[in-house]
This record gives sequence, structure tokens and C-alpha cells, in this order.
Amino acid sequence: MNQALKEKLSAILGMNLKKDYTSVSYAIMRHGEILAADSLGTQGGEEKKPADTNCTYNVASVSKIYCTVAVMQLVEQGKLNLDEPIVTYLPRFKMLDDRYRQITLRHCLSHSSGLPGTQWKHFSASDVSHDTYYEEVYDYMAHSYLKAAPGEYSVYCNDGFTLAEMAVAAVSGMSYAQYCKDYITEPIGAHSSRLSPVRNTEYPLVQEGKKPHELLFIQGGAGYTTTMSDLCLFGNQFLTDSSILTKESKGEMAKHQGVSFLPGDTRSTGFGLGWDNVDMKDKDYDLGEGVLQKGGNSFQFTTQFIIIPKYDAVLAISETHDCGIDVPETILRLFATAMLETEGVNIYTQYQPVPQELKEQFEGTYLVPSAVLNAHLYGAVLNVTRDSTRGDSEGIHKNLKWNGKVFEGENDTRISFQEHEGQKFMILDLRGKVAPFAMQAPRNLPPVSQAWKDRIGKKYVLCSTSPWDLIPCELMTGFIINPLPDHEGILVASCSGRSDSGVYGLFEGSFTPVDDQKGTGFLRTPANGSRDLITPCFEMKDGAEHCVMASYTFRDAESLPEYQGEGFTGAYDPHTLNRVYRFDKTLETLPEVPENHRLMVLDEDMVTCYDSLMGGEYKKQDKGYLILV
Repeated sequence: MNQALKEKLSAILGMNLKKDYTSVSYAIMRHGEILAADSLGTQGGEEKKPADTNCTYNVASVSKIYCTVAVMQLVEQGKLNLDEPIVTYLPRFKMLDDRYRQITLRHCLSHSSGLPGTQWKHFSASDVSHDTYYEEVYDYMAHSYLKAAPGEYSVYCNDGFTLAEMAVAAVSGMSYAQYCKDYITEPIGAHSSRLSPVRNTEYPLVQEGKKPHELLFIQGGAGYTTTMSDLCLFGNQFLTDSSILTKESKGEMAKHQGVSFLPGDTRSTGFGLGWDNVDMKDKDYDLGEGVLQKGGNSFQFTTQFIIIPKYDAVLAISETHDCGIDVPETILRLFATAMLETEGVNIYTQYQPVPQELKEQFEGTYLVPSAVLNAHLYGAVLNVTRDSTRGDSEGIHKNLKWNGKVFEGENDTRISFQEHEGQKFMILDLRGKVAPFAMQAPRNLPPVSQAWKDRIGKKYVLCSTSPWDLIPCELMTGFIINPLPDHEGILVASCSGRSDSGVYGLFEGSFTPVDDQKGTGFLRTPANGSRDLITPCFEMKDGAEHCVMASYTFRDAESLPEYQGEGFTGAYDPHTLNRVYRFDKTLETLPEVPENHRLMVLDEDMVTCYDSLMGGEYKKQDKGYLILV
């Protein structure tokens, strides 16, 4: 595996993930070898162990390809016939509609059976040890009508693959899960790829957030869990001579088998046997002919599985739904980047690789008054991320593509770059409204003094609000001084704020020192790009360091007294600083708040968790700060 490529692709993938995602995993195989593979995030659950490439994901409907392979193996042995009515193999199968006797395995595997669609009862479950599923299937079918005559048209259908699964079990004399293990996954060395009844517990199963592990009784249509590398190993069977399937069977699966009565319907006619599409096209990528594609979507996971003969490549990706990415586009973009990085081949059809000189000149850190941004240029793509000095990262402009002049994105968004008097600016064109957006962080500034180094990492807590000031409900309740990563001489006041704030949340203002006590904002971006700059001014007062900044006064948190149950005294005085305390053990009760006074509780990150001005219920805090106004 190409380690440098893996790190680059994983970084690109990370730019697109939601803040509190659980996990995503991908693998890219070329010429039978894994080019890059990784798993990001955690395994979910209470422990949130880090995910790795041995973790398995529920690939849901990708399981239909395994089911089709099982059927084709038995066709090769003469035990099944694609065009024989399925009642031949399942004599107990019956429906309210007599046309069910016409349903063949080919109908089932090409989504043209006319069956209702999905048996939802026990589709997924937390325990599969009590298996009466096939009895339930027979009962469900016996109480159902067909939606259409078999072969009339194709519409996506799980039920057909359930019947195909049952036919495999019937004629093989084995459980379907055991059959697939013995004759498909184990022979090719895909030891993680199993169905729920025979799951290999040496490979941890990811669960989305705190949801229970998702196990499935439905197996032919959706039951597999696997690593992405083992999914690629399975996919490679369709590109090479295979020990588990003949060339003729693979060819039959890859034919257009779908049916439609509407002219121009390429979706329905694109079905193969098992495959969603046997000649997938994408307007942004040159993938060649005969691309095989299968997607999967369960209650926790979304998966994409693509085989590209032109490049002898297999692509696999699976995410928990809380990742929030466009799964098909993401894996194709990672593959396009891999092709450029490893072979210099551009598979984009409409876009050009970012010129190296543009990348060298404009990639890097940009600043707006409230945040630190980074412009990432790779392949033909620009991503802009918001990267806090506290370690959080979020994509704000995603996957804009270089057309030779500007980067184009969704919703008529364009981004370009300009240089003026040695300073570089990011320009945002949003639906024809053009404005400078951010300024690139300058380099080669003088290093900060020891006085400023001593402030790095310290907490400063708000001590000058009023009983009526709404702003601290949202932000500016405290700040930490952090250095701007990889930029000498620039500091960031990282101001705490509520993540559900409708304005900023975490406000991070950059500045440079003027002397040991004062700093100043330095951005000079027109339009909105240099509004709300900060000027932190530090001074010693009553033996504690204070800072006046953005119209508020803050105090060094280390100097705060420990709360001992003090209450309010006297009337509110706008000329007197608030009384602020720290607490390191559970704050069980709060003092009574007199009229025209206010009480605020901050957590240990200095974020408001209770404010008497806003009302609501106080939830006990174990550690934090108390402000008496």
C-alpha cells in the first residue's frame, strides 16, 4: 500500500465529514493490489474505540452481488436454472396473485419479479440467534399481491433476493450464510466478509453512534458485513480469472437485464443480475465502458462498490449516516486523485488538474475575523476548511473544481484567488455577487516575546457583563490564547461560544503583538473580510492579569478564587467587575438571584451551560466557572 497516498486521501476525506461523525472506511485496489485503504473515526458505542482497517461495515444491498454469485455457481453446477419458475425450488412459496408461478430467478436478480419490495419485519435486528425468518417470509408472501406481471418492468426489490437466497439454501442443503462462507468468501481469502449468523468476531463491527450493532436476518438482499479491503478482494473476481465464478457467469451478470416500458429510462434498463448498473457513467469522470456499480443503504450505513475495467480498479467505501458525505462522488474523487498522484492520469472529463504554480502560490492558511481557514488544492479540486486552534475541523466550501480560470462548486459558487501588494486574498463569487472573502496568513513575522508565550494555553474568563447583555449567552464568555499553527508571530484569541449559536459559536480572532501587553488585528480584506478585528490589552489589576478585548474584560482563570457558596451582595454596579469563581467539584445548588442581577454557569471550556437571564433548568456541573453579575 502507498502510505503517502493513503495519508493524502484520508486527509481529503476528512475535510468532508460532519463534526460528530462515527466512522467511514474506503479502499482502492488496482491490478489486484490495495493502493490505499483506511478507516476514520471510531467503532461507535460507549467506548468509541478508534476504527481501523480491520473494522467491518454493514454493506447492505451490496450483498445482492454475493447472492447473485451464489446463484450463478449453482447454475454452473446444473442445480439451478435462471429461467425456471422459482416455485420449482421453493414449493411452499405462494401468493394471493396466481402470477407468482411465473417468477424466475432471472426476474428476482434483475428486479423484474413484480414482488412487493421489502419484508420489513426482522429486516434488521440486534440478535439473530432465534431464526424463524423463512417461516415469516412464506407467511408475508402468502398475504401479498404482485405489483406487476413478472418481467413487465424492473423496480428495485429486496424480496426477489430473499427468494433467491432461499433457493440457494434449498438446493445446496446448507444454510445460506454457511454456503456463502464456504464457497465464496473463504476461498478468496476475504475472511472478514460474512453474513450475520456466521459473523467473524475477530473483525469488529462498527455501530453508528450509540445505536445497537445492526445485524440482519435478510441476507440475500442486505446481510453482509465486511472490511473495505475484503470487499475489493471480492470485486477483483470480476476483473480476473476467478476460482469462484466462470467468465461466462460474470458475463451474464454484466448484461443489461433490466426492463422498462418508458422510453429513455436508463436507470431501470441499467440493471444487470445483482448490479444496479452494468455500464455506469458519470459526467465528471472518464470511467470507460462496462463499469459495474452497486450501492447499499441500511439504517446505519451507506456503501458504494464500483468496478472499473478500463483502469483494472475496484473501489469500495462505507460510512455511517452521520458522516454526511456524498458517498459515490467521494470515492470517485479519491480515485481521481489517486490516479493523478500515482500515474499523472487525469480522469476528470470537464475539469483540469490544479496547476502546480497555483497550488504553491495560494494553498495554505487564510484568515477571516472570526476563524482560521485552510485552502486545500489537490487533483482538480479545492476544499476550504475551518480549522480551529482547539483541534476541530469543518468543511465550509467543498469540492469546487478547477475549470482553468476559477473553482466551480454547487449552487453557482465560484472561488478564485488574487494577489495585491504581496498579500493574497480568496475571492468568493456566490450567484454573481463577488466579494473578497479571506486573506492569506502572512509569514516571516517576528517571533512573539516571552510575555506572550507565557499566555499561550491560559484561560481567561469573562468578568464584565451586565444583567441584560444577551451576547454572553452565545459567545465571548472566555478565551484561550493559541498560536496560529505553522505561522510565526501570529496569535489567536479562541473565544468560547455555544455550538448552537446562530452567529459564530467558536469565535477565533487572529492578531499580532504590538508590545508585551497589547496586540492588534491585522486583516485588510475589503467587504466583510476584516470587520470585527480584536485588540487584546493586558494589565495587572488587584494581583491578577486582566484583558480588555472586544468591549469586555476577562480575568486569568488560574487567579480565580474557589467557590465556597457565596451569594450576591449589593446592587448591580456597571463600574465594578463581576464576581467570578471556579469550582472543581459538583455544583449542586445555585444561590438565589435577586432582581436586576444575573447568574451564569460555564463549563470547564468556558461555554455557557446555564444563564438565569435565559431561564431554564440548571443541570449540575462537575467543573467550571460561576459568574455573579
